[in-house]
Amino acid sequence: MKVKLIIVLLISLMLLTACLGNGNEANEDQLPSDSGSELVTYGVAGRITNITNNESENEITILVESESENNGAEYDKASVKITDDTVIYSGDGNKTRDLELGQYVRVFFTGNVMESYPVQATAKQINIVHDEDLEFKDDPKEE
Repeated sequence: MKVKLIIVLLISLMLLTACLGNGNEANEDQLPSDSGSELVTYGVAGRITNITNNESENEITILVESESENNGAEYDKASVKITDDTVIYSGDGNKTRDLELGQYVRVFFTGNVMESYPVQATAKQINIVHDEDLEFKDDPKEE
């Protein structure tokens, strides 16, 4: 009787261990939930075609229009509100507040996006990209 009880307990223990082990394994294509990583895509990337300064509300709105369909952005055109919380990086990586017509920018949105055309959103971060960094160079210059 004791032998049968021990065998049943061992089998139960093995089954329990096998079931618990499978639940803790992570999928190779999935980041652990506590990693803090998120997939980040540009809301819009393109040239600034219009700048509107609303001094009474202390905000700036820019219109950004894409030059190509495959630039990694979610939208091809957007009206983007810039607030005091928006971080803007120049092409050399320094923080700036200077935006100009014709500059190529990559914009990350925060909050809700109004699905009009063009979409309307608030910028969390704007990266200014130099024109020379946009072009693929077949023959890099030797230094």
